[in-house]
Amino acid sequence: MSRSIAKRLRALLDGDALEEGIVASRNDQINKAHYARLLSVSTSLLGQQPYRNILSEYEAKYQIATGPLAKLGAMHAWLEKAYRSGELGLRDGRIDRQACMQHFELAGGTALTRFPQIRELFDSFDHRAAADDYIPLARRIELEKVKQWLLKPVLNSDRLTVNRPALTQFAGIEIGRLQDRHFLMAIEACEKRIRDKATRSEIDPYFHDRVFPFSALLNLWPRAFIEKIGARFKIAFAGLAPDSVKRIYLVLFATLEWIGQSTDHYCRTVIADTRTTGDVRNSRAWEDSVYAFREVLVSKQNLGGTTISADAKIKALRLALEALGSNLIVPKLSAALPGIKHARRRSTHHLKSVAEALPKRSATPVDPYVQFAQIQFGHACRSTGSESDRGELQGFLSGIAEELRHVTSLPPDPSTAILQVLNRRLGTLKDAANAIVQTARAKLDLGRQLLGLADIDPRDFEMKYTGADLNRYDRITLVRKYFPFPMEVTEGTRERSIGNLLKIIVNNFGGAPPSAHTPIPGYGQFLQKRYLELGGLRYLEGLLLPDADAVGAVLTLYLCEAGANVSVGRTLDRQCITESDVPGFSRITGHKARARGKAIYIDLPSDNIAIKAIEWLKSATEPLARRAATDIDRLFLIRVGSRVQLATPHWYTSWFRQFAESKFGDQKISLTPNMLRPSVLLQACLENDGRLQLGQAIGQHSSQVTQGYQQKWPARVLYDTQVRRFQTDLETIIAASIPDAATRLGLREDELQERLAQVGPSGLGTFCLNLKNSSGPRPKQCQTLKCWDDCPNLLIIADVDAIAALQLWQLSLRDAAADWERDHPDRWEAIWLPWLCLADVVEEKMTRGPLIKIWQAASKRAQALKASPTFVPHRPW
Repeated sequence: MSRSIAKRLRALLDGDALEEGIVASRNDQINKAHYARLLSVSTSLLGQQPYRNILSEYEAKYQIATGPLAKLGAMHAWLEKAYRSGELGLRDGRIDRQACMQHFELAGGTALTRFPQIRELFDSFDHRAAADDYIPLARRIELEKVKQWLLKPVLNSDRLTVNRPALTQFAGIEIGRLQDRHFLMAIEACEKRIRDKATRSEIDPYFHDRVFPFSALLNLWPRAFIEKIGARFKIAFAGLAPDSVKRIYLVLFATLEWIGQSTDHYCRTVIADTRTTGDVRNSRAWEDSVYAFREVLVSKQNLGGTTISADAKIKALRLALEALGSNLIVPKLSAALPGIKHARRRSTHHLKSVAEALPKRSATPVDPYVQFAQIQFGHACRSTGSESDRGELQGFLSGIAEELRHVTSLPPDPSTAILQVLNRRLGTLKDAANAIVQTARAKLDLGRQLLGLADIDPRDFEMKYTGADLNRYDRITLVRKYFPFPMEVTEGTRERSIGNLLKIIVNNFGGAPPSAHTPIPGYGQFLQKRYLELGGLRYLEGLLLPDADAVGAVLTLYLCEAGANVSVGRTLDRQCITESDVPGFSRITGHKARARGKAIYIDLPSDNIAIKAIEWLKSATEPLARRAATDIDRLFLIRVGSRVQLATPHWYTSWFRQFAESKFGDQKISLTPNMLRPSVLLQACLENDGRLQLGQAIGQHSSQVTQGYQQKWPARVLYDTQVRRFQTDLETIIAASIPDAATRLGLREDELQERLAQVGPSGLGTFCLNLKNSSGPRPKQCQTLKCWDDCPNLLIIADVDAIAALQLWQLSLRDAAADWERDHPDRWEAIWLPWLCLADVVEEKMTRGPLIKIWQAASKRAQALKASPTFVPHRPW
């Protein structure tokens, strides 16, 4: 029986194994109940021997599995397929379990814990992925994007690391995922290449763990030159502290960038030189370019910078230039680049005016007047909570005190006193400069007269003197025939000798005397000896050309009249004067290099001393212009040895200092050219009751910039005085109608009446601050009708009665307009139309703000006045 059941059991199991599979139950066992029913036996029988051994044999043979393990084969196939296609995800170096578990509807955590076979399956794929360096397909696509971006990466400001936000934006991944191994390896490899390249680079030197990039200048300078700059920079400054190197690099980069972008001819000459030779050979053009950039650094003090920072930059630039010059990349400057003297002591937020200039004295005692004024001003500021620039105040007070040493008195008002100091000092400079110009003109006229006395044929003399036909004796005889002085001292011999020499210079040397140190072929020592005999080269040159003093004087006249920057005036073109749109005026046009060549113009009367001086200088320097090469179109030309060039900034600064010191007698005031522009603009402000518009028009800059020039201590004092005066007058007008007003104001009755006498109604809706006269006290009251014409005594108060009177006057003017325009157009336009405009402006202002209530109340009051039977309106007359 048992053999028959065993045989039948084996047949059933073999049949199921070949067809649909052996039916299993739990715990990886064959389903006993299923096969017991097929065999018509009890389930317990199959649990006994020998049937239990048969089931165990088939369970082992066919690897019977139930639950999750039943899907193990399918899971392996799924993982294999996903692995090969790259769809299998990877997290932290391990394949993605969750996707597989979700596909087979398994609980990931419990299945991995309960079934080691499944865990081992995943572990095997983990080892395989690590061995194969497996990268999922989606990540491979992202990695390709990253590698593509890293071929031309965007670098951070350190020029050594890639810009990760830019990378993630391009690749479309989160920035945190860049820490994944493959991404990180690609980024690190790229940054290593960048660092290796930086280490080898000459154009962008790398030291102190940072790059100093000069390659950004390649669009302005040739590569060969920039590579020399970078290599020399690394050799010269690698031993300095990082902060010091950074400062030197920044100012050197700014210098090269400014020169490269500048349109000035000397900067273009430097660029052209480097493109031809690979370095700078033209020492003159290089020095002019460097000094022009120094002017930029100094001028930025007034635009938010400080004297200290500008001086520090100049010092750093000096070190950079010395390093480059020692390697002959650029020429060495003729003198070390000058810094700003006493930079820390002089550091303020504005350029000084001539009213703040002090004499050069050592250990000058503090003036008691200055001490007293400073103490009182400090008390006033503390009591009112006001703030003021003490350094600026001290400069103006010291200027006033210095002026009092040399004049008998000054006005009691500080603003008026400062204005008087400005006028006197600027006037002194203009008068002295004009005197130099007139002297030079007279000397040129003398030179023309002496030329008229000449009796020499320059070409014939040159042929004989430089030829080989004459011996030494004959040559001396020839010379003394035309140049008898000083061997023959008779009347007219010196003048005739000078005239003959001038004629030779005009005909044979273009009108410019050759330098005494420049040999002329064939002439030997002829010219040098004539110079010594006839007064010297400087004297003789002044008979044919304006000397350097005349050039500096004309430039000074222009700066004093125009209020322009020194750089604008110094670079004026020869054709700078044109006809103005205003009859009787001429226009001078300059250009501001720092503002990309912005035109700076000023209209002056055609008979102005600056206009006359510039026109004279232009005609008198024609011989120099023909020899000026690249500066042929410039006005202010000077001779430096045998070279003719544009006057340099440092030359003019040195000349102006000496000129100013010599013109103020015992004061020996220390002035610089950059004081002229602030002085002219401050003068315009103080002469116009503190208004800034005229100074802004002269300076041709923004309102913010013009405030830095004009809103200085004298202007602020003027504003405070005007505000206080208005407050006092308003208080007087309001309190006048109050009973016992004098007592309430703490005044005596006569003091109140004196106040009231200063402020009275005009009857036309306005008030007058000086009923006697707009220009000063007189026996009679003011009779003028031009209150609207910027009268300093005009006062408009938003009082109901006053505004009502103004409204009635406005209405009368409107009613009379048609008749007056027809019958009396001249008087209407000259007198009454401006009154109507003034009334319309007041209406516009009051009806567009909080004063509209007063305007409306005044309108009701005007209607009530008109309704009165005795009302007679004012009429224009």
